[in-house]
Amino acid sequence: MTDFTRALPTGKLEQMPVFLAEMSRGISRRRLGLYPYVCEVLDALRERYPLAIVTDAQSMYARGELHKVGLLGYFDPIIVSGDHGYRKPDRRLFQFALDGMGVAAGNALYVGNDMYRDIYGAREAGLKTVMFDSDQGTKVYLDCVPDYTITDFRDLLKILEPTQA
Repeated sequence: MTDFTRALPTGKLEQMPVFLAEMSRGISRRRLGLYPYVCEVLDALRERYPLAIVTDAQSMYARGELHKVGLLGYFDPIIVSGDHGYRKPDRRLFQFALDGMGVAAGNALYVGNDMYRDIYGAREAGLKTVMFDSDQGTKVYLDCVPDYTITDFRDLLKILEPTQA
């Protein structure tokens, strides 16, 4: 704490952590972007499959960020860990998504970029998994192996519709 912050009125000092968190998240939101072909693939998939998202975040941030990159309308339900009090890889989050879509785990495919939170968590919930190999996320967790690994989102179409892709 600096002399400046020590001199702030108590009310302003109490508001500072929330203000700083919101400012930081707002700045980072400016850097958000999509990987190539995400919207084209989601457009094709939503015609044939229900789509849900499971994200580790807080609702006040997650929904705004999905909106910012144009993905909010693709997913129903949107499962945000902050709404439930636990994070991925907790299998309950994946089950909420399955229940919301009315789909059995054995008939679902989960795409993620983190071997622990996404792939391990989804496998524990009984889903088939796709690891999107990007510059983010944990790449190795115990002996966990995804069913598929992709580097281009268009490959999802080949996985899901092999005779039509």
